[in-house]
Amino acid sequence: MTSALLPIEGTYNFRDLGGFRADGGRTRSGALFRSDALAALSDRGRAQIAELSVARVIDLRDDAERAPLPDLVPESAVVVPHPIFPDVRQHISAQLDIYALTELLYLEHGDRLASAVTMLAEPGATVFHCTAGKDRTGAVAALTLLAVGVDRDDVMHDYSASEQNLSGEWRAKNLELIKHLGIEVTPSLEQLLVSTPLAAIDRALAAVDERFGSVRDYLRVSGVADTTIERLHAQLVE
Repeated sequence: MTSALLPIEGTYNFRDLGGFRADGGRTRSGALFRSDALAALSDRGRAQIAELSVARVIDLRDDAERAPLPDLVPESAVVVPHPIFPDVRQHISAQLDIYALTELLYLEHGDRLASAVTMLAEPGATVFHCTAGKDRTGAVAALTLLAVGVDRDDVMHDYSASEQNLSGEWRAKNLELIKHLGIEVTPSLEQLLVSTPLAAIDRALAAVDERFGSVRDYLRVSGVADTTIERLHAQLVE
């Protein structure tokens, strides 16, 4: 299965991570949401997020991404900046393909991903997002779901669902934005913008298993305590 796409006005990839089979039950609907950026929320979109009782928004973008396009969320939600990459433009300019970028994300930024997972163990409904809601957001979602015992195939298919959600209008808008920033749009960059192939996350998780033994061990080494996993399970699984 994949997470449910919610029609939050001003977003393209806003999803509820409830309904997955996990250890001891299913993930709880209304507890955890993944999304693309929340900078274009309409008044209706903000009202919809308020209706979801979202208490916290974790913004995984770097400072340069966030400053010109801050989240427009209801006053009831606290925005917590938590950049995964110090400078996402370095990865764009490096012209990495989606397979290399996904593996690098897990293997080189485990401490930041683990810190984000730790935040999700706190009480209250939470939205976490980056720009597209697919790479950084996809990694945090995958690690969180795997930590509470969701099947790996379900996790991988949830990651891959972003490509369909982002094709079309979102892709066109962001290609124009990239050109406006003076970044050369190459075929590899176009692929990177929306692509979420199953093989990319499969390769990244295989690399995690090879280096650390398992995702649980990876999270432990990266700073997530076993007690945090227990709190995460209590928060997300019913």
